[in-house]
Amino acid sequence: MTDDIVIIEAKPEHLSQVETWTARNDAVKTLLKKPKDPSAETPLGWHWAALSDGEVVSVASIELNKEHVGYLNCIVKPDHARQGIGSRIIEYVLAQPQVKNLVHLHSVIDPSNTAARKILNQNGFSRVGYDADGNIEFARHTHRKDS
Repeated sequence: MTDDIVIIEAKPEHLSQVETWTARNDAVKTLLKKPKDPSAETPLGWHWAALSDGEVVSVASIELNKEHVGYLNCIVKPDHARQGIGSRIIEYVLAQPQVKNLVHLHSVIDPSNTAARKILNQNGFSRVGYDADGNIEFARHTHRKDS
């Protein structure tokens, strides 16, 4: 259940917990994959962690490349999949002021990840193509109202 989830700014210790998921379980499910963007040599961005009773159950991030295009990435702990945590953290991230101000936001997902497709579609993303690895790329473009 997602009622007991608290979402906070991620710290290095939160991110290190994610590494233990992949070390123990090679079949870790990623909700959204981080693209291999060659222009992201020195990425800037933000990271959030979803906690349940103090345990990290999901991490999401927005990485910015040199052109200020944001890339959404999210992972849910395998034994917490299919509980709505991915939807909850993605909705939270997209509501953050620094993310709302991004004109271009992209995400790349594995073609078999139907849950990620649904979450992205529900949050205004459209399918725009495939990356070099055959993953589906989605984009959400907004228009600035201050111009």
